[in-house]
Amino acid sequence: MSLRQRVRDAARRGDDRGITLAELAVTTGIMSVVMAIFTTGVVQLFRASDKNEAVALTQAQLNTAFLRLDRELRYAAGFGPVHTDTAGNVFVEYVNTGTASGTPECAQLELYTATGTLRRQAWPQQTGQRPLNQWAVLANNVIVAKSSFALIRPTENTAFQRLRVVLAVATNPGTGHTEATSDLTFTALNSKSSTDPSTICPEARS
Repeated sequence: MSLRQRVRDAARRGDDRGITLAELAVTTGIMSVVMAIFTTGVVQLFRASDKNEAVALTQAQLNTAFLRLDRELRYAAGFGPVHTDTAGNVFVEYVNTGTASGTPECAQLELYTATGTLRRQAWPQQTGQRPLNQWAVLANNVIVAKSSFALIRPTENTAFQRLRVVLAVATNPGTGHTEATSDLTFTALNSKSSTDPSTICPEARS
């Protein structure tokens, strides 16, 4: 019997056998579970990728900031005392000898609570001129409460001043954010054991 004949015979018998509603419901349920698992996996994959990218960008920002600070703080002629204002902003001054002109200048670092930034300003040294409140941001998303400056005075084994900088930065701020922390100590190679921190750029503290 040909295929055409078999089809005609089935049509005459009214054969409408197929799947039942229960079978359809079970199949649909299984597919829903599979799709839910697949979708969750994809979402987690994208979240992990975004988080890793945010961490990498933040770490790159920290590296750039510390490279700039290293060029200046390594050859500083001295660090001033670390001090905090009434708003919780933390400051430290230093004499930067590594300027493009070769003329030393005063510089100030600030952990600024209002915007969560590490920022810097500079002004001419030994002129009595006060800083002009003109800041350049070095790092964003800084967690000021977990960041700090610490002046380490010379010892018998170390004849130079040192400045410890701890910088905690939030990556992907908001729900599920993570933190990246850098802790570096810079040695002012142009300082002396007799350097008095109170004499370093005092106009910024007056």
